[in-house]
Amino acid sequence: MSDRKVRAALTIIGIIIGPATIVALVGATQGFSNASAAQFEKVGATTIFVSSSIDLTQADLSEIQGLQGVSAVVPYDQLSGSIDVAGTPQGVQIIATDIAALEKVLPSLSLEQGSIPSASAVTDAVVGASVANPGVSGATNLALNKVITVSQIQAQNTVFSIIGGGAAIEGSRGPSSGAQAPPVTRSFVVTGVYNPFGQGFAINPDSTIFVPLAVAQDITHVYTYRNVLVQASSAKLVTQVASEIMKLFGSGKVFASTVNSILSIQQSVSQGTSTLLETVAGISVLVAFIGIMTSMFTSVLERTKEIGIMKALGASGRNIMLTFLSEALLTGFVGGIGGAGAGSGLSFLVVILLKGSGTGGPSGPTTISNGGTSSPASPSLAITPSITPELILFAIVLASVVGMLAGIYPAWRASKLPPVDALRSA
Repeated sequence: MSDRKVRAALTIIGIIIGPATIVALVGATQGFSNASAAQFEKVGATTIFVSSSIDLTQADLSEIQGLQGVSAVVPYDQLSGSIDVAGTPQGVQIIATDIAALEKVLPSLSLEQGSIPSASAVTDAVVGASVANPGVSGATNLALNKVITVSQIQAQNTVFSIIGGGAAIEGSRGPSSGAQAPPVTRSFVVTGVYNPFGQGFAINPDSTIFVPLAVAQDITHVYTYRNVLVQASSAKLVTQVASEIMKLFGSGKVFASTVNSILSIQQSVSQGTSTLLETVAGISVLVAFIGIMTSMFTSVLERTKEIGIMKALGASGRNIMLTFLSEALLTGFVGGIGGAGAGSGLSFLVVILLKGSGTGGPSGPTTISNGGTSSPASPSLAITPSITPELILFAIVLASVVGMLAGIYPAWRASKLPPVDALRSA
């Protein structure tokens, strides 16, 4: 009896692995996909990210503005710099743009406190939530009207963009002479602080300092643009507007990425990953199937005398088969419940491992390296595993069905044992 209990316990543990793997991996990947989708939705369904391998002039921007379905065109320049955080220099991204128009193309971006500086207020800035509240021991939070000094400010030489399946384009930026402007140090008065936003694909507002466009032009002496945010007048016109922008400048020169296209790529990757993980989990289920069948065969051999006695007392082959099938089903059911519970807990561990591998957002964290300084960590997605009742039920039913199927043949063999032979062999 003791051996049978140990064998049953080991069989159940073997069954638990399959459902636990499925629940953990599917729950974690679906949670990541949901978090990514929610984050992209914050960017805005009508927002188009335009990245160019050529310099766009003000006249080019006017042409984009004149396209049917375009309601706003907001160019921006990306610079990198270094700020002091608790005595340690840390890299920071600087976005020079028309700050007042930024909330048009990023509708979920809003001020927590303060006000937006005018385009001519080149000494004023609005900072993201992580810049204002670094969360580092010994660091002082930035309040309104405080001065923030940024050193080593220079243009970011490389422009990245998602194109189709995720390719990138690069282009050097600099004055017409080709010489790179030397790094400078500037101080800004904090006039506003944004609410937490999260990763915003090309721009991460939380870890960014926003300054008027004139600041970048004064530092780099460049008066053209490589990055533009465009807002379509409606979600229905987004694809059309993106296509018209690319046609306007010729193939391969300007790329327009919509939130929907980026989300579609991300979801396709997530689905592929989920399918792969489910296949791996399926192997665990197969192992559980073999384990249950082996256990049931052993049980039939050990209980040959019991089967003979049951048949001698009038039990039919059907009764014997149902008895063994019920045991197999119960074993699978218990293993399924245990697997669903274990998988729910493991899914949080999978999420932690995903974050630890650098999965910080829909397009990964924004990292800036400047003169050997480190960049502040970008806020990662708030990923919560998607453990739905349907997923739990699926895991339990799967384990139960596997248990029953694995027990069919051993149960049939038990039902066919002649009572005399069973008693004689016992």
